[in-house]
Amino acid sequence: MTFRLTLIRFVVIVRGRSHYFPPTMPMSHRFTANDQFPALLNGAFMFFTAATNFFLPIYFKDELGFSGGQIGLLFAAQATTGVLAALPAGLGNDRLSSRLLVALGLLFQGVTFALMAVFHSYWVFFAVFFVWALAYNLYRISFDVQVLKACQGVGLSRRMLIFQLYRFLTLAAGTVLAGYLLTNVSFSAALIATALACILLSALAMRLEPTPLARLRLADYTADLRRPEVLFFALWMFLFATHWGAEYTCYGLFLRNGLGLSLAGLGVYMTGEFAMIAIVFLVLLKGGRTFDRPRLTRLAIWGLISSGVGQIGMIFQPVSISFAFRLLHGIGDGLMFVILYLGIASLFVVQRIGGNTGFVNLAAMLGLVVGSLIFGPLGERMGYDVPLWSSGVITMVLALPLMRRSKKPATAGAAEAIVNG
Repeated sequence: MTFRLTLIRFVVIVRGRSHYFPPTMPMSHRFTANDQFPALLNGAFMFFTAATNFFLPIYFKDELGFSGGQIGLLFAAQATTGVLAALPAGLGNDRLSSRLLVALGLLFQGVTFALMAVFHSYWVFFAVFFVWALAYNLYRISFDVQVLKACQGVGLSRRMLIFQLYRFLTLAAGTVLAGYLLTNVSFSAALIATALACILLSALAMRLEPTPLARLRLADYTADLRRPEVLFFALWMFLFATHWGAEYTCYGLFLRNGLGLSLAGLGVYMTGEFAMIAIVFLVLLKGGRTFDRPRLTRLAIWGLISSGVGQIGMIFQPVSISFAFRLLHGIGDGLMFVILYLGIASLFVVQRIGGNTGFVNLAAMLGLVVGSLIFGPLGERMGYDVPLWSSGVITMVLALPLMRRSKKPATAGAAEAIVNG
């Protein structure tokens, strides 16, 4: 089987497993209070932790005096914890309630945020940062599994889109606020406030709905992972995630040093991208159309092209031109989030979705590790624009096999409608 098997085949053709998504699912499915609480809880987390996203490299460089190599090593360590946590956290979510693991992830993040505000020696900070990254990945994977298990069945795509809409709207609002606050308060004070918010949210997390549990053999998971469409989907995720390594290590520093933006300016700039991703989800929700194979193919192609072109174009000045291309990148990433989540949901049965989500996350985190190790030092030596445009080229190249495949007739027996909104 060659690489001409495309992302859409990995996501859509699930060899008779399309019964997880009934062929007709009403668009009028209501977003109930039980659905709203997880979206609001995760939205609150995204809002209060916005300062710890792309602002962190600036804190490392400007306030703590870390070198580019040291910053790259920190984010490589963060990605490594994603590798270490992916499978245990995923498998744990099939054996333990996801809400418990979400709560523990939030609690440990709160403790480590407070410690990061106190310890500034590099290797001590490195150790605390490593523990924080483990807790963050436990939270992230567990919340994804919580939502994927809760959204199985009728109205899956609609509920997933609304969850992501809340996520990015709150992230946008939090990023704007963080940009302005960090011009008036120290980053250490912001970390203390974030710590308190995470501890409070950890208590609220226990109100999430319990998720179905199962005691499964390891052979059940390995049988899933041997399927060609799963392996190729994981390979695609690895390659796509390398551009996250460029963003984690160089994005904020490029805006600060390349475009000369203030912290408040960074907040507005970054918020534009998050708002655009939210708009993508809103447009798809309002469109009310079925996510069938041809439509998913088109979304994937345009998502990759938009993401790559936007990543390349954002290096150009003036700021208005860079910002316009970053908005285009946001459109692309929004479309790719749709493909990612619906892909996981359609590839795996709900009883094993935790462990298998961990496997997909493992592939993505390996890509982020490689990207961080390559693009962090590259940005310091050759300029922070180089990792951004080069990772954009890689993203665009991933669209080529999809474009070639889209010209061929649909495979017989493929599901006509994977998810109705």
